[in-house]
Amino acid sequence: MIDLVFLLLIFFMVSSTMITYRKDPNVTVPIATEGKVPGLVQGRVILNVYGDGTIKSEDGEKLTVDEVEARMRRAKQSDPGVRLHVRADQLAAHAKVKEVIDASARGGVANVIFSTYITDK
Repeated sequence: MIDLVFLLLIFFMVSSTMITYRKDPNVTVPIATEGKVPGLVQGRVILNVYGDGTIKSEDGEKLTVDEVEARMRRAKQSDPGVRLHVRADQLAAHAKVKEVIDASARGGVANVIFSTYITDK
């Protein structure tokens, strides 16, 4: 019985780390008072937009707008319910973030999630 409990404990520990995503510490996302924490982490393509306009994937690969479109098209083909998760830096130009969203829409993914820090104020 104790062996079974330990096996279940190990299973839940391993699976809980699989449903999180890596956050790039170099991206400082804006603060929102009305933000909501989305429940489902799976089915997302996470893109970081830096203050200098650089676009990088979750694994740190530098991307152009055309590569974003191609990546989103491939993601849409493999999972029709995929969403774009944008982690834009506070200093990133809105025009650059809009380019990423437009490229995603051209790739077939129009559902967008924005990362923010949530405050109580």
